Amino acid sequence: KYRHDLKKTADIIWASERDGWNHLYLFDAETGALKNQITKGNWVVRKVVNVDEDNKRIIFEASGMDKDLDPYLIRYYSIGLDGKGLKELTSEPANHQATFNKDQTLFVDLYSRVDQAPKAVLRRAVDGQIVMDLEQADISDLEATGWRKPEVFKSLARDGKTDIWGIIVRPRNFDPNKKYPVIEYIYAGPHS
Repeated sequence: KYRHDLKKTADIIWASERDGWNHLYLFDAETGALKNQITKGNWVVRKVVNVDEDNKRIIFEASGMDKDLDPYLIRYYSIGLDGKGLKELTSEPANHQATFNKDQTLFVDLYSRVDQAPKAVLRRAVDGQIVMDLEQADISDLEATGWRKPEVFKSLARDGKTDIWGIIVRPRNFDPNKKYPVIEYIYAGPHS
């Protein structure tokens, strides 16, 4: 659910699932004709962060682009309005949360996973290069209590093709020689 009217051209950027995945499209605002699909592939655009009309580039959040990573991890990318020049701005295999400066040239990237402590860095928005490290969370006190990181896993779905990602949280005093009850918690929609 995204629409952006370009001020310098008579174009509209529109988000649609017309190919089965949430992607961005460029339309001629006067004729309604599709000019080109901006993003494409078996992954989803989560959010448009910035449209730079002068440089004809978009910064956006996406998930699922890397088949070997949890498809729910949010990462940041940029791409030209013509659909060319896709650049990954956050390459670490983690969930990223970016806060951009006013002119969209720099951003603070806070990233982590359930099995990785948070880290914050300052990056250039043009290419994702790290300008400087800002902070690394120290979880040694937590680990000293006996806390164990959740275990990330993936398993094939019933269809034999789709990866289902999840985590296993074991008791602090877990003994692999014992049997434990399993509590399964899923989110498959507001109806579950």
